[in-house]
Amino acid sequence: MEDLNIRHFKLTNGEDIVAVVSVKNDDNWLLERPVLVNPNLLGGYQFTPWFPFSKTKVFKVYFSNIINSTGIDADVKESYLQYVLEYKKQMTKIEDNQQFLADMEAEIDQRAADLYEEGNLFGKKKRTIH
Repeated sequence: MEDLNIRHFKLTNGEDIVAVVSVKNDDNWLLERPVLVNPNLLGGYQFTPWFPFSKTKVFKVYFSNIINSTGIDADVKESYLQYVLEYKKQMTKIEDNQQFLADMEAEIDQRAADLYEEGNLFGKKKRTIH
């Protein structure tokens, strides 16, 4: 954990991110697994994914988009690593749930079709007119 270069970045758009620095180039940083730092209601902070809908792990951030950066304390580093590892597990669960979601959708469609045939869709019975 000591050898990981994990830094806090203040971006020009107002975002605060924490990430592992992969490479520092002449005009940009390559950052791995960046997360947003957001204040919570209790006066503390929490991490949220920076790009929650992408499996991309490495992002290029140009120096022109960074106000400042600094290393982070050991306890924050530990919290960051725990968050990243837990989030990785959650993403695996999301991928595994695709079949579950497809099965549930098929079951809901079948129930709706059964209710429609029974004439009891939306709690209304078919009226028989003589």
